[in-house]
Amino acid sequence: MLSFILIILIGISGIVITLYLTQVEDKNYNYNKSFSNMIVMYAIFLPVLLVIGGLIWIFAF
Repeated sequence: MLSFILIILIGISGIVITLYLTQVEDKNYNYNKSFSNMIVMYAIFLPVLLVIGGLIWIFAF
């Protein structure tokens, strides 16, 4: 049950971050800036959330 809740929380946080990044209007659109935002989301936030979820799962059981 706890793992299901963690999966839901990780999924919701990913959706919220993605929607936030796609709703920001930038008049001076720059591909490099957009790419760096996506790198931050997928290369930093996602692994951090997975590690936190894994630690909770390990110590909860």
